[in-house]
Amino acid sequence: MAFPRSRSDDASPAPFWRRWRLNRDQRSSDPPNQESPEDSRERLHRRASWAIGAFLVLVIVAVLAAGYKDKFWDPPRTEAGSVRGVSFNMGDLVQRIRIVQGITGTADLTTLPFEYLQRLLHAEILRQDASSLHINLDDDIVEEAIHRQHDPQTRPGQTTDPGQLEQEFRNNLQIYLSRTGLSEGEYRGIVRERLLRQSRYFQLGADIEDSMEQVEVEWIRLDVTGQVTAPEVITRLQIENFADVARSVGTSAGFADNSGYVGWVPRDAFKEIGAVLFGDEKSGQRALDVGAIGGPLYLPEGIYIVHKLSGVENRELTGIMRSRLNGQILEDWEQQRLRQGADEGWVEMNFNNELYRWVADQVNLSAPRNRVPVDQVGRDPSGIIGNSPGQR
Repeated sequence: MAFPRSRSDDASPAPFWRRWRLNRDQRSSDPPNQESPEDSRERLHRRASWAIGAFLVLVIVAVLAAGYKDKFWDPPRTEAGSVRGVSFNMGDLVQRIRIVQGITGTADLTTLPFEYLQRLLHAEILRQDASSLHINLDDDIVEEAIHRQHDPQTRPGQTTDPGQLEQEFRNNLQIYLSRTGLSEGEYRGIVRERLLRQSRYFQLGADIEDSMEQVEVEWIRLDVTGQVTAPEVITRLQIENFADVARSVGTSAGFADNSGYVGWVPRDAFKEIGAVLFGDEKSGQRALDVGAIGGPLYLPEGIYIVHKLSGVENRELTGIMRSRLNGQILEDWEQQRLRQGADEGWVEMNFNNELYRWVADQVNLSAPRNRVPVDQVGRDPSGIIGNSPGQR
C-alpha cells in the first residue's frame, strides 16, 4: 500500500544566496596562504619592471611623434608670409621653387628661397591692388595666354583641324603640368599673376620719357663663379686694349656686345653702375671721370668693370635700355609697396635659418633628373623664369 510522502522526507535545497554565504564563511574561516618575502619582492619587481617599460615606450613614442611633428608636419604648414590676412605657407614656397627647379634643372638655394618669398608677397600685393590700379583681367585673357604658350605650332597655309589642335593643346598642357607638379588651377593662378605684373609693367612704362640724361659706356662682365678673377682683368687692362680683353674674358648678359660696348645708359637702368657713372650725392660718391675705368663692382648678377666713354648727354632711349629701365621701375615699385606694407603692419614675412634649411632640404630632395624643355619657340611655358621684365 502506497503511503503519501511527507514534505519532511525531502530536504529542500538551500537558495543560491545562502549557499554563496556559506561558502564565503567557510573560505574566511580557512587559514590564509602565507606569501614568502621572496615571492613578495619578486611580485613587486615584476610590477615595477612593467611600469618602467611602459613608461619608456611612452617616452619613445612621444619623442618620435614630436620629431615627426617638428620635421615633417609643422614646417610645410608654417606661415611664410601674409598680405592683409591672405597667407601662404612654406609648402607654397617650396612648390614655386620646385617649378623653377623642374624647368631649369637647378635652383640657386643661396638666394632663390628668399627671392621667391618676396615674389609671393609682391604677387599678392599686386593682386589686391589691381582694382585700385584699374587692372582688370578676366578668365578669357588668362585662357588666351595659356593657349599662346601651349598651342601647337602650325605652318602658314597649313590645313588644320580645330579638334586636333585642341587635343594637342591639352596634351602639351598636361605634359607641362605633370612635369611641374602643378594642378591646372594652380597654373592658371600663376599665369594670372604674371599677366598682372606685365600690366603693371606697361602702366609704369607709359611715364618714361623718350629721352633723358645718359652716358656712353663699355664694360666687362665676369661670372661670379667663373675662373677669371677681377684683379687679373684689371692687370691686363693696364697693358691691353679694353675691347680685346672684353672679347677674351667677358660674358655678356645681353646688354654689351662681344667687345664690351654697351652704348648710352641712363642713370637708373643699373643702379650700382649708375652711381659710379653719374655719382651719388646721398652716399657722397663722385662720378667716374671720362675715360677712366671703374670697378670691380661685385653685384649679384656678375662682376663689372666699367669704362666711361663720355660725359652726361641728353639722348634718346634705345629699346633695350627702355625695357631695362622699365623693369627697374617696376622692381622699385614692388619694393616700395612691400616696405610700406611692413611698416603699416598689413604685410608679414616669416623666414629664419631653420625654415631656410628645411626649404633647402625639400628642394634638394626633389632635384630633377631631366629638365622640362621650353616650348617650341624657346619660351618658358610657365612664364615664371625670367618673369621680371628687368631681368639682368
